[in-house]
Amino acid sequence: MRILKTRQYELVEAKDIPDPFPPYAILSHMWLSPKEEITYQDFKSRKEDIENDVYKQTGWAKLKRYCDRAARDGWDWAWMDTCCIDKTNPADTQEAINAMFRWYQNASICYAYLGDVDAYGSLEEAGLIDQDHPMNEDLDEMPGMIPVPGAATNHMRTAVGRSLVNAKWFTRGWTLQELLAPRYLVFMDKSWHRIGTRESWAAEINEASRIEPKHLTTFKPTDFTSCSIAMRMSWASSRYTTVEEDETYSLLGLFGISLPLIYGEGRWRAFDRLQRELIMVYTDDSIFAWKLSETNQGFIRLQRQGQKPGLGILAPSIREFRDASQIQSFGYYGHKFEMSNLGLKTNARRWKCHNDHTKLLIRLNCGPEPKAHTGIMLRYAGEVFERIMDSELHDTRNFERSRDWIGVQEKEGKDIIIRAGNFRGPLTGPSIFTLRHPDEITVGLKYFMDFNVPLMSRKLELLDEVSLLGRLQLQRNELLLQPNQLMFANIELQTGEHQSRWNVLININENGFPSVGMASQEDRGKQLGDPMSEAKRKYENLAEDFHDQAQSEGCLPLIVETKQGISVNVHLFPRPPRERSSETTRDGEVYIEMREYTLKIIGKEKKDLNGSKQPQSSS
Repeated sequence: MRILKTRQYELVEAKDIPDPFPPYAILSHMWLSPKEEITYQDFKSRKEDIENDVYKQTGWAKLKRYCDRAARDGWDWAWMDTCCIDKTNPADTQEAINAMFRWYQNASICYAYLGDVDAYGSLEEAGLIDQDHPMNEDLDEMPGMIPVPGAATNHMRTAVGRSLVNAKWFTRGWTLQELLAPRYLVFMDKSWHRIGTRESWAAEINEASRIEPKHLTTFKPTDFTSCSIAMRMSWASSRYTTVEEDETYSLLGLFGISLPLIYGEGRWRAFDRLQRELIMVYTDDSIFAWKLSETNQGFIRLQRQGQKPGLGILAPSIREFRDASQIQSFGYYGHKFEMSNLGLKTNARRWKCHNDHTKLLIRLNCGPEPKAHTGIMLRYAGEVFERIMDSELHDTRNFERSRDWIGVQEKEGKDIIIRAGNFRGPLTGPSIFTLRHPDEITVGLKYFMDFNVPLMSRKLELLDEVSLLGRLQLQRNELLLQPNQLMFANIELQTGEHQSRWNVLININENGFPSVGMASQEDRGKQLGDPMSEAKRKYENLAEDFHDQAQSEGCLPLIVETKQGISVNVHLFPRPPRERSSETTRDGEVYIEMREYTLKIIGKEKKDLNGSKQPQSSS
C-alpha cells in the first residue's frame, strides 16, 4: 500500500512507509477522464513537473486540494486511488481491489468529495445567504446546518440536502463500499467545504441509496442476519461502473470475500462467479430472492419462446435485486443448499401444485418480515428443476392455506436440484434496413413472420409501417426487424412492356445476424399469388425454409435473371448508425443499439457484362 505525504505531494512506496503504519486520510471520489487524473506513472515520470507545480490536468488540482485539506485538518499521510495504485500492474490492481474495503475501514478519516455539489450556491439560490457572505467557512459548523432532533424544518439543511441527494457520487459502484467501510466519513462539496458527516445526513443517504441509517454505523461484511445478501445487492442495483466487470468487483468488500480479477470476462460471468462464491461460503439463501428486471424479462421471454432452457436459480444481473431492500435473512434453521456442476442442491421446504405436479414452490429462509417467508416457483424440466420466469416473489403463507398446493411431507422431501446459471451475452437489438433501388424497380407491400412466437401461432402478417414510422421516426425507405424475424418485400421490375416480380427476403436470427436472398414469384412452376390470400401458406413455407437455411449452409440466391435477360440482385452492407430518438435499451452500462444496413436492389441488362449498356444502378 502506497500513501502520499500531504504537505509535499510526494508519493511514498510501501517499503519506505514508517513502522508502525501511520494514521492516514483516504479519499472517496468520482474519477475524471483517465487523461485528467494523476496516475502512478505520472508520479514516476514527471517528478520535475510535480516539484515545479506545472501540472495542468484537472486531476492535479483535485489531488492538491485534497492533500491541502487533509494537511489543514492535521493529517500527514493520505491515500488516493488514482495515484496510489499502479493500474498497469495486474498484481497491484488485484491486491488493491481485494483489500479496498479494509483500507477504507482502517483509515482515520474518509473525505467523500462531491464534485457536483455547490453548497454555498444552493444556499444563495434559496435566498438564505447573499453574495457578500464570506464563503470560506465549513458549513457543518454553521448553527443552521446542525441537525436538531424534533426541530422544525431547517431551511439551510433542506437546501444543501437536495443537492446532496442528487449527487452522482451515489450512482457509482465503487462508492458504495466507500460509504459503508470508514469509521468516520465527512462529505466535502466542490470547493472542499465540509458539509457534514455520514451520520448527520443519514435521512438523505437513505433517500439517495435506500440504505437505512442503522447500517451506516453497524455494517459488518460477514453479518448477514442484520443485513442480508439480497439487501446489499439492492443497494448496488442502481449503481454503475465505467468498467463492466467492476460492477461485481466493487462488491467484494461488502461480502468479505476475494475473487480473482478477470478483466475481459464481462459483467455476467463476473456476477455469476460472485454468486457461486457466496453460496459456497455463506448460508444466506436471500441470494435467491430476486425478481426479473424489465430488460431481462424481455430477453428471457424470447429465450423460452425459442424453446431454450428456462431460468436458473442465479440472478442474471445485479439489477434483479432492485426491489430487495427489505429482504431479511432468517438464519440457517436446518435448511441447506450447495452448488455442484448439476446445479443447486437443496432440501428446502416445498409445496407442489395440485393441478400441475411439474410445478413446485420452495421456501427460502428470508423475507420482508419475520414469519413472512419468501417463496420461488419452479418447474420440473427433465432431470432438474428450473425457475419459472416470474416478476414477483411469493409469500409462502398464502400457499400453506391454499387447497391448490400440497405440502410435501418431510419423508418425501428428498433433495432437489435446480439449474444454476442464467449467463447471457449483451442483448441483441433491432436492425434497420435502408432500401436503395433504381426507378425501374418498384417496392410493393411488405410482410413479416415472427419466429419468437410458438410454432402453432406463427403466421404471415402485413408489415405496419405507419406505427413504426411514428414510434421510431423511420424514413419511408427504411424497414425495421427484431431478432428472430423475417420479412418479405414484393418488388417489380418494369422493362418496356414486360413486368417481372420477385420477393426480397430479409432474415434476422436470434443473435442478430442478417441474411438476404431473392425468390421469384414464378417459383415451383407458378406464381405464388397474393401473400394474404390463397398463397399465404406458400409464403409461410418459403419463410420457414429460408429461416432454417439461414441458420445452416444453404441460402436463397442473391441474383435472379428475367426472361428478358435482365439480372436483378441484392447487396447488403452495414452502415454507421445515425443519431435518432430511438428506444435504445439500457442494460447496466451497455446500450442495446440498433444495427443499420443498406440493402441495394440492383438491376442490370445481360449486355452490361460486355460493356455495351449502362447498368440500371441503385440510387
